[in-house]
Formats: sequence, structure tokens, C-alpha cells
Amino acid sequence: MNRKGLFEYKDNKEWVKNRKSKIEEEYESIQKMIATYGDNPRGSSAVQDRLAENLAILLDKKKETLDFAIKLEQDLIDIDHALLKINQPYRNILTDVYIDGKTLVEVANDRHYSYVQICRKHGEALKLYDDIECY
Repeated sequence: MNRKGLFEYKDNKEWVKNRKSKIEEEYESIQKMIATYGDNPRGSSAVQDRLAENLAILLDKKKETLDFAIKLEQDLIDIDHALLKINQPYRNILTDVYIDGKTLVEVANDRHYSYVQICRKHGEALKLYDDIECY
């Protein structure tokens, strides 16, 4: 199995979260524009064109984010299937670090291992992950 998806999962999840937040901010801005200019039947065509342009940009960003989120969900399913093929405690270590975003120090503390032990087990877990064959 490819480690890249495992390593990037946390960052990709954060990107989607930030992107959704930005889209929500832009949506609120557009809502304010609609409230201000939308009810004005004599509104200038420039204002209406700007509103339409902003809505189109917002919809494009929303579709891009949704498409990426769908891909991310499929990646998570693939990663979960791969992790199920790994015995404990290695599965929990990889999940804690790459899915939940914990540091190795936090994992060591949570799992009652020394830092050296968790580093060794983490390396073993990554080797086990690499050896998984995807079908």
C-alpha cells in the first residue's frame, strides 16, 4: 500500500475544512449583497453582473471542494481497509498518528509505551502498511 495517502490524509482533511470555511464566508458576503441590491428593481446591470459572477465563483469552489471531499472519503475507506489488515497495536498507532493527528509522544503516553518503544513500533507499523497488497 502507498504511504503517501496515509501521510497526506490529515493535511487533506484540514484543507477541506479550511476550504469549506472560506466558501461559507463568501456565501455570507454574497447573501449580504443580495439583501442590499437584490430587492432593488432599478439596480444597475454592473451590480447584477458582479453578483452573478460571485455566485458562479462560489459554485465552482463548492463543486471543487465537494469533489475533493468525495475523493478524500474514498481514500479513507481504502486506508481503513488497509489498516484492518494490520494487527494491533500497529493499527492503533497508525490511526492515532495519521488519521487523528497525534504526535508520537502523545501516542506513547496514551498507549503506555516509552517514546523509544513507540518509535520502534511506528516504524514496524509503517513496514506492515507498505507490505499490504491492494486488490
